[in-house]
Amino acid sequence: FFSRKILSLAMAPLSLSSEFGYAVAVVGASYLANIYGAIKVVTARKKYDIKYPTLYSTGTTKNDEMYNCAQRAHQNTLEGLPVVNLMMLSSATVYPRAAALFGFTWVVGRFLYIRGYTEGGPEGRRIGGIVSHLGDFPLLITTFCAAWHLLRA
Repeated sequence: FFSRKILSLAMAPLSLSSEFGYAVAVVGASYLANIYGAIKVVTARKKYDIKYPTLYSTGTTKNDEMYNCAQRAHQNTLEGLPVVNLMMLSSATVYPRAAALFGFTWVVGRFLYIRGYTEGGPEGRRIGGIVSHLGDFPLLITTFCAAWHLLRA
């Protein structure tokens, strides 16, 4: 009915440096940032009496705002975590140390962001946001550089 052609793809094996392990370790550290954010949300739920399954409070008190800050800090971290880890691991195929350093910078930024946002409100997130971007913006560049390198190999 349908004709199939079997394609034979010849691929050079991808050889990873042992230094790729640094990037893998940073993936673990990024999960710790996720756990830290989750703990901050659970703590805020109890402190501000926000019942499950409420994701964001619709109230207008300072307590409602502070709970929402904790929830948003965690949510924002979860939004970036997959793509940052993917960019870091992709970059680490060619630039393992640089990728791990930028990934670790992002993780440190996330801890600062979560802490700042949950304890200081919207203004408290700035330093963590800046530090995070000192990690994720360079990872975007190294991802494209790694792709270029791999395509030319």
